Amino acid sequence: MDYRCPVCRANLGKTRLGRAIIVRMEIECSHCKSTIHLNVHRSEAVIVLLGFGAFVALAACAYWFQSQRLALIAFGAAMVGALALPLLEQTYLRSWPRFASAMQNPGA
Repeated sequence: MDYRCPVCRANLGKTRLGRAIIVRMEIECSHCKSTIHLNVHRSEAVIVLLGFGAFVALAACAYWFQSQRLALIAFGAAMVGALALPLLEQTYLRSWPRFASAMQNPGA
């Protein structure tokens, strides 16, 4: 994934931990102070929704049927969902820009 600022092209990949803790859709570039926003790919959204949906469904079934096996499967589904996003970033979204300029889309 390309973590460079779309305005000044400075690498913002070093500050990923801070953005992971406080998630905002619009941020300010630490170098040029321009407003940029996260550029979320559709496949990222689909993976998150499917992973969370599978976990909730399996956890609800585990609670309903009082099954430890289903609880372990729900935990495994959560771990697979958590592993899927970094794998997607390293393979399919290798050149996808993480940030987009807020000036490109003034109505949003």
